[in-house]
Amino acid sequence: MEESIMTECNEGSIGFEVQDGIRRVRCFVSREALEGAAGLALPSTPSSRQLSFNRFRMLINSAAKAKLARNPLKTGDHLTLECEDLRVMPAEAGVPLFGTQKTHYTPATPRQL
Repeated sequence: MEESIMTECNEGSIGFEVQDGIRRVRCFVSREALEGAAGLALPSTPSSRQLSFNRFRMLINSAAKAKLARNPLKTGDHLTLECEDLRVMPAEAGVPLFGTQKTHYTPATPRQL
């Protein structure tokens, strides 16, 4: 499955497409899932949801693949990811955990001998 253009919808969800075999499937990740994934302050802003989408893109793609495998869609249907779809995904190396906030890097100070 490959990704393509993302768009924000009126209700705050973000749309994207994945390749499923020979067809492209229109997918959406809900506003609530994006807010929950990054622990965003409410009410969230379109830019904060976009940052959440970008940060959790690998998790979102994995969740879309898993949901499509469980529930194949008819032609013309779309897939919507909710909080639970992201929450149940197993942890992968390099992927932020659902509900975690981004931490800022603070360099370590050298130890005194």
